[in-house]
Amino acid sequence: MLRQENYRRIAIERRGAVTVLTLNRPERRNAVDDVMHSELSTLFREARRSTDAEVYVLTGAGEAFCAGGDTDPGRPYASLSGLTPIQEAAEIVYGILELDQPLIAAVNGDATGLGAMLASAADVSFAVPSARFGDAHVQVGLPAGNGPAALWPLLAGPQRAKRLLLGGEMISADQAVAWGLLHELVTEGSALDAALALAGRWAELPRAAVRGTKATINAAVRAAVAQVLPLSLALEEQAMAAPDFRRRLAAAHETRRAATG
Repeated sequence: MLRQENYRRIAIERRGAVTVLTLNRPERRNAVDDVMHSELSTLFREARRSTDAEVYVLTGAGEAFCAGGDTDPGRPYASLSGLTPIQEAAEIVYGILELDQPLIAAVNGDATGLGAMLASAADVSFAVPSARFGDAHVQVGLPAGNGPAALWPLLAGPQRAKRLLLGGEMISADQAVAWGLLHELVTEGSALDAALALAGRWAELPRAAVRGTKATINAAVRAAVAQVLPLSLALEEQAMAAPDFRRRLAAAHETRRAATG
């Protein structure tokens, strides 16, 4: 069972057979610091073992879904789970893909970097029109190693994935839906309601049928991702050791701080 006392950066709310998981750093637009990264690396494994949830909904507190990795130059990139940060990144991706219960993303605002990966890796994602979507790893000197380079070519095709990832471009939620990276655009402020409505319908269906169908579809997705993810993460780890990484990270932090006020 998921226990709130084990999570500082993720809020857990049970609504009958549906459990809502909320990325909970609204003051930082739910940017992923070391604590949240470690928590995400265990969250989906623990969620899989839970017997009191038929469907999970993932969303963000405040105005953003998730602003990606925290670009604070002082971030130590230290693991709290006993794994290395790169091992944690793999656990996050595989944890989502191997989750027995359906996972629906309510993209209530910007989903960038790791946030974009979480949104696109969900089984279904509802997004509001104001949300921006993309992964700017390359702009801080890193390959997009934590999932998008492995997953997005499957969803959008290699050329669209390259268009986004090679330049770190941001696109609208509407375009992300058109490209197959997100599922459906909903009216502003209604992403969570749409996710909960679908979750409620799925929760009433026979468990074995729902989970078996998901497992069958995800078997092919996981196999394809597993061919690429070890390489992409190894290249990201190598790039993090480069001397200009911290400089680029500090510049990105200043840009993000100026943009958010």
